[in-house]
Formats: sequence, C-alpha cells, structure tokens
Amino acid sequence: MKKFLHILNKHFEEAILVFVSIVMILLIFFQIIARFCLNQSLAWSEELARYCFVWTVWMGVPYAVVKGRHIHLEILSDTVGPKGKFVLDLIFFLVSAAFFGYIGIQSVSVVQGIAKMNQVTPALQIPKTLCYMCLPVGCFLGTFRFLQYGFLRIRRFWTDPNDRTLIAVDGD
Repeated sequence: MKKFLHILNKHFEEAILVFVSIVMILLIFFQIIARFCLNQSLAWSEELARYCFVWTVWMGVPYAVVKGRHIHLEILSDTVGPKGKFVLDLIFFLVSAAFFGYIGIQSVSVVQGIAKMNQVTPALQIPKTLCYMCLPVGCFLGTFRFLQYGFLRIRRFWTDPNDRTLIAVDGD
C-alpha cells in the first residue's frame, strides 16, 4: 500500500496528462483521416480535443510543481546564503499556494454558476460543468502540491541547511 501511495504521489498528474494527451492526439488524428479520406468531418472530435487541451493545461500546474519546473526567479536567491534561499523558497511556496487556492475558490463559484444554467456542449451534449471543472481541480491540486513541497523543503532544510535545490522530487 505504501509503494502504491508513493507511485500515486509521484505520478498522479503525469498519468492524467499522458492519458488526456493520447486521447487528444488520437482524436485529432481520426479527424484528419475522416476529413481527408472519408470526406466526412467529425464535429464532436474538435470539441473534445479542445476540452482535453484545456484540462492538460490546468493539470500541468501541479505537474510542474511535482517536477520542480514551475517558474521562479533565481537572481535574488543566488545572492543570499542557504538560510536566505530557504526563506525565499518558503515565501515562494506560500504565495503560490495562496494564489492557486484563491483562484480555485473563485473558480468554484464560476463552476456552480455554470451548473445552475444546465448548459451542455454543442456537439457532445455533455454538461459544460465537466469542461470547466479543470480550473478548480488544477488549482486545488496545485495548492496541495505547493504546500506539500514547501513542507518537504522545510524538512530537507533541517536535515541539510546547505542544500540549495528548490525541491528534490526524486530524492523525497
């Protein structure tokens, strides 16, 4: 069970991103085949590919945190010592978590408003709520990941204060 949780922790977003990307690529491929070989356009494939792309973008937020590929400036942190870098890292993690938490909370009301309207997508006839859920899901997962790796950064700082890496995903 512990090994499963470790794999889930490290690869949850990655698995979703790979699956959705494969679906998106296959949809676009079949749309091209249908259009040029069968002279038939699949209206629903473009719509589903678009929603897959949007989900991919918002699932990329927590994935970037897990892989340590999020945007951060190193100019200031290179001029301070290990303790200063640690403080800057904590500020970065807390501000980022607060930002994505705030956006996630605000997006919940947007999704609730869309759900009240009972709108469906034009081609697929699926609830638009499913399409817009990517925003709160991505933001709340991002918030969780920023807090999680902020905690890991604190723990790593206490064991090795000279460790200057932002987050070591593979080592934790």
